[in-house]
Amino acid sequence: MSLETRNFYPTLTRHVTPTASGSAVVSYTSDLGDGGPILTLIHGYPQSSFIWRHAVPLLLGKVSLFIPELPGYGISSPASEHSKKVVGGALLDALKQVFAIMDESPRNIILGGHDRGARVCHRLAVDKDEFLPALKVVGTIMLDIVPTKVQWDKFSDPEVSQNYFHWPLLANVEIAIRMIQGFGAADWVRGGHFRLAGSGEGLRRLAADDAVNVHAALFEKEETLRGSCQDYAAGAKPEYDEQVHDQEAGRKVAVPAMVMFSQARLGAKIDVAGEWKDWIAEGVPFEPVPIGEGCGHYLPEEAYDIVVDKILAFLDKHT
Repeated sequence: MSLETRNFYPTLTRHVTPTASGSAVVSYTSDLGDGGPILTLIHGYPQSSFIWRHAVPLLLGKVSLFIPELPGYGISSPASEHSKKVVGGALLDALKQVFAIMDESPRNIILGGHDRGARVCHRLAVDKDEFLPALKVVGTIMLDIVPTKVQWDKFSDPEVSQNYFHWPLLANVEIAIRMIQGFGAADWVRGGHFRLAGSGEGLRRLAADDAVNVHAALFEKEETLRGSCQDYAAGAKPEYDEQVHDQEAGRKVAVPAMVMFSQARLGAKIDVAGEWKDWIAEGVPFEPVPIGEGCGHYLPEEAYDIVVDKILAFLDKHT
């Protein structure tokens, strides 16, 4: 069975859903059938939904789940545009279809994501009113990011720029594709994992189930390289400008938010909690969660037990 058709989660239902964006979104779902909240779990770069493999068994039966493959990342086909707004809209379009949600029977949504997936959650949380009345966003959980504008601004620090050099590289789509192919796409993906990962038990969890090789195989395809690079291109000046306009207009996250981050990586050079405070509306609950124990960037795998405990506590408090 190819990776494109493999069911990463046999205990969940796999869907392939055509959307208005042009993307056929692959997702894995479970529905408790009680009309209760739905938790999204959206992956990042250079990965797939397989990053949630440790977390899903601990969440199954406790909340309804929607776990999509990002359009253009090797399994869901690309959307017509690569902005977080369009990609996020495609995911919510698919969610509405697979859960058969209608305006007269709305559902509450908790947006959860890691890395690029967390940036989709940020966009959707700011734009939450556009999805009413069928979908009501009641919270967001973002793993190991600061707002996109903040991240670009921090590149004035040479060490931050060195650690995140792939951002401007990937945003130059045609050059990046040729350079990654010349370097070896599989080696690029493996190197990206281990460069930003932690050590010890977290590293073992990251590599378990041959996951790194699964992602390396997906990125051997030029379509995946192109789609993921176009994500970074859309996340350069277009997304930066969009967030500048958000801040000028006072458009901030207005639902309870939790940001988990690696103390050893992102938190080592950036005041993650402090930076996020200006992006959360006044009076809205905000919980920053630094994760230590040597864990690196890939928190859904390296620190899945902590991540799940914090997610469940968030759900208890805000749903």
